[in-house]
Amino acid sequence: MSSSDLSASLRSRGYPPVQPNWVTPTGANYTKTLHHDTYAYVDPSKSDCAGKAVLITGGNKGIGKGIATSYAKAGASHIAITSRSDCSSVAVDIKNVALTAGLAEPRVLALQVDVVNRASVRTAAEAVEREFGRLDILISNAGFLAHYERLLDSDDDEWWQSYETNVRGMYFVAKAFLPLMLKGGDKTIVSIASSGSMHYHIGGSSYQVSKFALLRLTEFLMADHGDQGLLTYSIHPGGVATDLSSSLPEQTQAWLRCTTALGGDTIAFLTSRRQEWLAGRYLSAMWDMEEVFDKKEEIIDGDLLKMKMAF
Repeated sequence: MSSSDLSASLRSRGYPPVQPNWVTPTGANYTKTLHHDTYAYVDPSKSDCAGKAVLITGGNKGIGKGIATSYAKAGASHIAITSRSDCSSVAVDIKNVALTAGLAEPRVLALQVDVVNRASVRTAAEAVEREFGRLDILISNAGFLAHYERLLDSDDDEWWQSYETNVRGMYFVAKAFLPLMLKGGDKTIVSIASSGSMHYHIGGSSYQVSKFALLRLTEFLMADHGDQGLLTYSIHPGGVATDLSSSLPEQTQAWLRCTTALGGDTIAFLTSRRQEWLAGRYLSAMWDMEEVFDKKEEIIDGDLLKMKMAF
């Protein structure tokens, strides 16, 4: 279903009174050039992550594994991944990616973690401190996507699980790892966001609102601990066909044309150095990063790419 067809369908039901913003310049098309696969400007071989210690939650498959792979290609020396199931085989894959790229084998730590279990997350934080001694970058990627159902048709527990994983899980992870991160290093947290937080689709009140809340939580981390050197921002990794996204409505599946390398390479590129000016902001990996950096002064001066009410 095209954007115009979807908009017409929504209007025929009486809501919304204006077009959803995924077709406007302030939403999906913030840059003139949009990407669905990686490209030269964010090539991980040019992103120097040597010596960095990185943790990716939900790093065993899909988008998370793609991010871990990009960090391996960018030369990160310490990479930790978490998963609810055993992910030791993925750790081997990540090491092999670095070796194939002609880089030193990274130290890879595979952790079995449930982000909604406080004790599990704390144990993981202790393991990272014990094995790595530090943590420069935390990528909060673990997520949950409830099936799209109208509110009256939704399952109570499944509907709430999006908030448990996407919001409370992020809270647990940040709270457990911040003491280690604030001891030194890059002190950077990147939340994996969704363009779904920028609009709404019938039946998406669970996932899309939880991702909207995640953007504000990421800002609050900056507000609460920015004076200690913490840097936080959010990024939409692109529309990727994964096990998670299979819960999306059938008519939206055609939008999922991005590779995992797009989000992974973009994140490795951005975090290869501290981007202070991105504090509290939202980005999309589909945006052309060269264009985004050309807009840097405009973004700073207008305090753009943040959650606000329009008056």
